[in-house]
Amino acid sequence: MASFRILTHPQHGTRAVKIGWSWPAFFFGMFWALYKRMWLLAGSLFGFIVLSSLFIPATMEGQLISNVLFLGLNLTISFKGNQWYASLLETQGYQEQAHVSGRNPDDALAVYANSQKASAPDIRDHGQGGADSRDQDAWGDQRDERERKDGRGDRVERDEKDDDDNGDGGSSGKGGGNPTGTFIG
Repeated sequence: MASFRILTHPQHGTRAVKIGWSWPAFFFGMFWALYKRMWLLAGSLFGFIVLSSLFIPATMEGQLISNVLFLGLNLTISFKGNQWYASLLETQGYQEQAHVSGRNPDDALAVYANSQKASAPDIRDHGQGGADSRDQDAWGDQRDERERKDGRGDRVERDEKDDDDNGDGGSSGKGGGNPTGTFIG
């Protein structure tokens, strides 16, 4: 499995950039740079191709020199291309959030999303919605605003009538006080 950098942007979302070697950059060089919108790199590669065709003679030795130069250039782009792409994203406002492992960028994004869900604060633990820990019972459920405390600080339960929020009839509904909660009538 490969390692990926996870970068996020407030408006543009999340991207996964592989750490290390890039096969597409090795085989497609300038076209890879264009696809990644790395305009300066693509322009530099195009300029290198044009200049090498102008200044390297079209002989057997010239062809060998040209091939060695292009191989070196492709190796450099392959080793550094993903790092350059991550740096470009950071200059555009992306921020590095994590390093994750995955088979491909989509898998890495899924791993990151799952880790974010797992580490997200539990609503009951932190009292979301303005309720603090005093407004929660022992199981973390928020107390109903109809519950109150008596003078000693003990909880006083709601009336039986108010306890009938689930619509099963209760003691004051159509069920006539049926304790099983089934509707009779």
